[in-house]
Amino acid sequence: MSFFELLKQGGISLFPLAACSVLVVAVVLERIWAFSRLGAVPKELMLRIEGLIARNDWASATRLLDDAAGPFVRVAKASVMRPHAAANEIADTLTLASDAELAQLTRPLPILGTIGNIAPFIGLFGTVIGIMKAFQDVATRQVVGAPGVSQGMSEALIATAVGLGIGIISVVFNNYFNAQVEQFRLQLERFCTEWSYTLQHLQESKAGSASQTESVG
Repeated sequence: MSFFELLKQGGISLFPLAACSVLVVAVVLERIWAFSRLGAVPKELMLRIEGLIARNDWASATRLLDDAAGPFVRVAKASVMRPHAAANEIADTLTLASDAELAQLTRPLPILGTIGNIAPFIGLFGTVIGIMKAFQDVATRQVVGAPGVSQGMSEALIATAVGLGIGIISVVFNNYFNAQVEQFRLQLERFCTEWSYTLQHLQESKAGSASQTESVG
């Protein structure tokens, strides 16, 4: 008996399990693509932005960030769009922007977590129905002995095997992606802290230059 013939005998529970497997494959492929586009901190770009801000050219800094892409760029842009914000306001802006990036990154992951939890139970439900059907067939056909029951039992257990397989794959990828999210969160927090200090230092430098100019005048 081929693998596909076994699946056909798995019962009605294989239909929701098939839908779960399609969702798992779609989410896994989409998240792999999304994580591959995160990239690293654009250090050269941030140095150019820092130079423009030092010259008080916030408009050029904003345009330069508009032409770039990536989560670090979007977080930096949120702070650059508020040129006269205080240090605590800059920190809050960076925190909100980084939270938005993390929320976007983790958005589909609950699907994997949910499927990882329910897929084995769907398979078990199908197995219970299959076993009930197997015993009913034995009683109807008046088949006596292990061979009459074993075939129906083996067919019913296919649903549990499929459900466990889908659940294991979902849990593995969900844990892997959550670990990737945690690593990215640490990188984003470090970037936000360093960029916040950079902006604060630039503002203090400009304020000191302005006070020196006024005192000379």
